[in-house]
Amino acid sequence: MPNPTMKEVETRLGTVQCAICKGSSFGIDERSMQADGEWRGICRKCYYTFPIYTDMEFYLRTQPDIPYRLKEMSCPTCNHKGVSLNFRATMSVRESIYFLTCTSCQNTYPEQSSLEAFE
Repeated sequence: MPNPTMKEVETRLGTVQCAICKGSSFGIDERSMQADGEWRGICRKCYYTFPIYTDMEFYLRTQPDIPYRLKEMSCPTCNHKGVSLNFRATMSVRESIYFLTCTSCQNTYPEQSSLEAFE
């Protein structure tokens, strides 16, 4: 599972809203790109920053429930079950978003995570 490029991440972030200003124009702070796949996203409207995680192989190994959940998720376009996790962003303390690709039709879409509990 190859890590997404910075351009791919910026493009796909445009499909969600900023937790603060509800805008949908984001960038990646290149200075923040860590070798372990942790990046910092920034809203171009209000300058809110948030973490983006691109190393999904490590995440899937350390979160044993996630692969099972991904197999059961249905694509909103073709209703086929089974998606792959490309990257995830923690938009706020209460909102983590998975950026997924359908394994059947290759549709890409975001989905709010119901698997991560925040206090």
